[in-house]
Amino acid sequence: MASSRRRGRPSEPAADLLASLPPPLLDAILTRLDLRDAVRTSALSRAWRRRWEELPCISLSFLDKRGGTPSAAVDRVLASYPGHISSFSFHFDKYSAGCVADWLVALCSRGVRSISLQCSYYHYSFTLHSSVFLCTQLVYLELNGCRVPPLPAGFPGFPVLEELKLYAAQFPEKGERQLEEILGASPSLNTLNLSYLYICGDGPPSEWVIGGPNLRNLTINLDKSYGWRITDLPRLDEATIDMENYLANGHLMETLPCTFYNLKSLILWTHFYERPAILATLCLLMNAPNLEELEITIERTFLDGIEANAENHNTQCTDAFCANLQVVKIKGIGWLPSEMCFIELVLYKAIVLRTMYLRLGYESSKSNEDALCELMTYRRVSPHAQVFFNGEIE
Repeated sequence: MASSRRRGRPSEPAADLLASLPPPLLDAILTRLDLRDAVRTSALSRAWRRRWEELPCISLSFLDKRGGTPSAAVDRVLASYPGHISSFSFHFDKYSAGCVADWLVALCSRGVRSISLQCSYYHYSFTLHSSVFLCTQLVYLELNGCRVPPLPAGFPGFPVLEELKLYAAQFPEKGERQLEEILGASPSLNTLNLSYLYICGDGPPSEWVIGGPNLRNLTINLDKSYGWRITDLPRLDEATIDMENYLANGHLMETLPCTFYNLKSLILWTHFYERPAILATLCLLMNAPNLEELEITIERTFLDGIEANAENHNTQCTDAFCANLQVVKIKGIGWLPSEMCFIELVLYKAIVLRTMYLRLGYESSKSNEDALCELMTYRRVSPHAQVFFNGEIE
């Protein structure tokens, strides 16, 4: 009888332990979830229905290149969620490109701090909306494969922007001036990547300056020089520079207006078969007295028509040349006399050098055996210097 009464007693509803947590802790849990998972928490209980919409801020990331993300999903989130959106990342295609302008306008008033837009179809077929330049709270901006519109009138700048990455982006005519204005209006910028940009127009480019009081990491990898030059970068710590196309357009870099005292790591694409390239390489190294790591990729080694006479490399350099250099990597070597002279110079000047790595290119002016025998005769001023050679073609 007693057991029958126990069976008939209605069960008490299970306590919602999650709902009993303090709201700040709930917010912290939900903001750490992927957006899809955060939205799915609406199914947990009545108390959790639409709980994600009360978060102080969310991040929207749709970078799946395989299945894509329906534009309607982004539209629903932007319509349902009234709060701040801290970051927005989207890999768009020809079906969703038409919606990006509306999204950028909406993000402008949501305090967005990070935007990453990547195009999955033919480059330059999509033009950004100029409202991207009105997102004044941006800390991170990455644009890949799209057309960049002219700056709007009264461009307020990016006062807190720290990272700017532009890949395969197309700028309008005189876009180099637009880039210079953006950099000048971004005083907090510490990372800049300019890769494979295209600037419209057939006329000669205007000279423009890459500078910034807080810039620490710089990458310049352009198919054309577009007239850029480097000015004072007092905090530059790492740099990656493709000198090939800069020099191919007739630019010379025999002197620099400043010294990069903080520069510790330098990656260069260059060559040693023409005097301008050799002088530019030496110029950069002489203006980086505290450089510790150097990596050089020799992109093209033409054994015919070599102009450079590199026997007097050392006359260009002071005793402080490469004084703090510890690691050197040179890829694509063809054992040209100018390349051998540069290697000899570094071994003779780098007093704290630890390792030098050499990797062969596609063409060689002499056999590996003869080149290595010559290397053995070079004086190494550092007692700890070791030279490693990889005979595989780079």
